[in-house]
Amino acid sequence: MQCLECGTELQRLENEHLFSCCGLTLHEYALRHHMPLDLILSPDQINVADRVMDYARASACPGETARSLLQGFRLAGLLKDEGEFTVLPGDVRRLDLLLWNLQYLKDFGFRFRQEYRFDTATNRVVADNRLKARRSNLARQYGMELSLVPPPDFLMALAGCIAQVGELHAGYLFIPVPGRRDAQEIIGSLKRLRNISMVMLETGEPGGGVMLRSHRRADSDRLFESLRELLQMMPGVWERFHVTTPEVTVVKELVFDSAHFITDHPAKCSNLHGGRYTLQVKVAGRIDPVTGCVIDYGYLKRVVNQRVVDRFDHHNLNFVASELAWRSSTEMLCVYIWEQLIDYLPGMAELQLYETQQSWCHYSGPDLKSYQASGSSFLLHHFDELDVRSLQLREQIMDGQGGRLSVVA
Repeated sequence: MQCLECGTELQRLENEHLFSCCGLTLHEYALRHHMPLDLILSPDQINVADRVMDYARASACPGETARSLLQGFRLAGLLKDEGEFTVLPGDVRRLDLLLWNLQYLKDFGFRFRQEYRFDTATNRVVADNRLKARRSNLARQYGMELSLVPPPDFLMALAGCIAQVGELHAGYLFIPVPGRRDAQEIIGSLKRLRNISMVMLETGEPGGGVMLRSHRRADSDRLFESLRELLQMMPGVWERFHVTTPEVTVVKELVFDSAHFITDHPAKCSNLHGGRYTLQVKVAGRIDPVTGCVIDYGYLKRVVNQRVVDRFDHHNLNFVASELAWRSSTEMLCVYIWEQLIDYLPGMAELQLYETQQSWCHYSGPDLKSYQASGSSFLLHHFDELDVRSLQLREQIMDGQGGRLSVVA
């Protein structure tokens, strides 16, 4: 086999050669030369078992940075137990960040491993970049040593968490947190220590976790400023959130079957009727240089299903919510749907709702900052806000019914 970097003829290609040749790993080499790992690796390099005895034991006194980073990874739900090992997964795009973490996590006996396995689901060889340590090394660390502590340790833990799983959408920072208690502690600590407000969103996260989101854009700015020095230490992290990248719009289409009627409509729409609605949710934003995406389609689908589709599907729209009882037109539906989603999708640019293939509505509502300032549209709340005490003409109703309407001052 010839190394495509230096031209050397080799019996087989290994990381040791690539490190001295060009500094790449086998996984990076495969990506650079757009070659499948199946053609690069020898059979004895695939599905190699790891021996726990080859891993060092933890230091008696792990450093403060190591403890804080480990806490951050726990908050993010990244630490996984696999047999005798505890594993911190990474990805090839953030390999330098994984290795930066390793220089501190060596205190816990972690080592870097690029492991190759044949994935039966995809019928190809895949590479896993991860840090691994003896599971027993961390067993005693989940008590007092990993509790949230005052700054700077809390900020370092949070920086480690954000560096791994944080995402920025339309100026709002999102942090998925598997543990609700951890999420509440993050909210309380940030408010107490830095007067930064975060909100907890129910997004149907796998395992019952929640999503934290900065309450306002100003909270994102304050949080990034508080963590600037720490995030700038971590390879590629600060740039990830602040570099200018192309902006694109992504679209997710979902369908639901619903019935409805239009009150006081002069034609057939006053009758109960139903059909299949097609909803297109469009989200605009910059491409994240690490994920290569604007937003995860899985998250987008999960949110729209939870907030809209599951509530509308096989229901009468007039009885789903008071805002739609009078008018469940596509126009009013779009306004209502926008308000159900904007907290979760601050980059939402447009909704397109088809009642039939020939009849549809598209709507661009207020961004999250404007919605927070103005609140829900008055169009949706006419009957919620009626105050009989201010409607003196209503006295005539009871006159017509043979009685008097008693108006309480």
